[in-house]
Amino acid sequence: MSVATAAREDHPLTGEATLASAIAGEVRRAGIRHAFGIPGGEVLTLIEALRLAGTEFVLCNHESSAGMMASAYGRLTDRPGIVLSTLGPGAANLLLPIANAQLDREALIAICGDLAESLPRSHTHQRLDLTGIFGPTTKLCAALTAEDGGASLRAALASTSMPPRGAALLTLSTEAAKSTAPAPPPLRAEPAPTPAADVEADAARLRAALAAAERPLVVVGCGAEREASGALREWLSRWDLAVALTPKAKGLVPDDYARFVGVLDGAGLGELMSETLARADLVVGLGMDPVELIRPWHCSAPVLWVGDCGPEGDRAPGAETLESPVAAVVDVLASSPAPGRWADWTSAAVARRRGMLVDESLLTWIPRALGRALPPDAIVATDVGSHKCLIAQFLPVEQPGAFLTSNGLSAMGYGLPAAIGAKLARPDRAVLSVVGDGGFAMAAQELETAVRMGTPIVVVTLVDTSLSLIQLLQQSRGLPRCGVDYGRVDVPAVAAAHGAEGLTATSPDELTRAVAGALERERPTVIAVPVDGGGYAPLL
Repeated sequence: MSVATAAREDHPLTGEATLASAIAGEVRRAGIRHAFGIPGGEVLTLIEALRLAGTEFVLCNHESSAGMMASAYGRLTDRPGIVLSTLGPGAANLLLPIANAQLDREALIAICGDLAESLPRSHTHQRLDLTGIFGPTTKLCAALTAEDGGASLRAALASTSMPPRGAALLTLSTEAAKSTAPAPPPLRAEPAPTPAADVEADAARLRAALAAAERPLVVVGCGAEREASGALREWLSRWDLAVALTPKAKGLVPDDYARFVGVLDGAGLGELMSETLARADLVVGLGMDPVELIRPWHCSAPVLWVGDCGPEGDRAPGAETLESPVAAVVDVLASSPAPGRWADWTSAAVARRRGMLVDESLLTWIPRALGRALPPDAIVATDVGSHKCLIAQFLPVEQPGAFLTSNGLSAMGYGLPAAIGAKLARPDRAVLSVVGDGGFAMAAQELETAVRMGTPIVVVTLVDTSLSLIQLLQQSRGLPRCGVDYGRVDVPAVAAAHGAEGLTATSPDELTRAVAGALERERPTVIAVPVDGGGYAPLL
């Protein structure tokens, strides 16, 4: 049976294509091979249509985790992730991953069940105003109907993929899924590429701004295309420019680049990063999106935004924007000589950060130990908390797009499911997740999903039995310690109960050996690493 034939689930009475089969066909044509979620009666017809079309449905243990998996999967496949749920409680559980995708600029399409239009309004069981709930947190929110369901899905595929990327919510009733669907309209032509003259003009404008600056700082953000990495590295090196990254851009520039000052906001070293920004007299935001900056914008220097920089209203007042894609502008600049030479004004900041990395008294022994075990193309997913600052700032990630984290929303419970989605997207690459014990508790049930799906991820769980980041904030405000401590949980035993391998590592060598060994296994491995939560303080 061909894919085209399999994608068609005929209506049981008329023999015509159903809306479910039309949707499944669009998903398959978009190149999406996995969908995630928890089924309900309303989406069973769609799940079967997806199966027939060749898109595998991944059963998860919670809709929130399913959405995180789909989002990470989409990020690594350059296609929107697909998450499915029932109506009512299932739909409500999708709010977290939808908000995460929207604020982290990741393409995600959620399809949730809904009540049939034929039901009277008096039928209130599990009735929610889904448009009212999700409309403000998505790029598109619509009902899939027999008349225009295929077109609505195409619109969602297009809108979620269009910079800045984001989320869409589509509702589907059992009645609509089984209804006869007309053929969707022909695909629209691809938009014309940016004219070369515009790129040349934007590159000249950026060159002139840099020539007039004495202490320029390039900040690379989530809107910078992965394919820009090679030219970006060449340009920065040839022109000898200082650079910082946002967490979502980690990997676009190597950590060992001589003028790399560190990772901004959400990655620790807040005082050092703020001091560096304050000294700059020009900031070039290459694909930098203000949603990535956790604290209020604290840069007084002029900012020149380049490429996909988020919604206009979110940018710093009076900032100039160059609309050409980052990759195109950098390609032009990388092949031309620098307009001058700038003083090495970041050497002290670079040395201070690198000194912390090798300081034996700091928790930076953890990223050092992990770095020794990971292959160069490893994908790393972190959760949210103090450990995110540690890993985002100090663990080298060599490949663009290989560092996954929730930054715009900063949602706990992201790291473990994101790693599963990443491994399904890229089964050929090692995938490491680093989580705190709080985030592990939120998503540990998905270890069963990882075991069942045969995704041998490695989950390093830093155990301090507290919400250490919140506790340190509490302490800084002179408040008594309250509401931030957990009881101790046997993390390796939890892993074993789900069918995964469970280990403990208490030293750098033990951690390196444990991770290296885990990468050779055919099943998921959880490595518990006991830490003192107070040890994060010098790194924040």
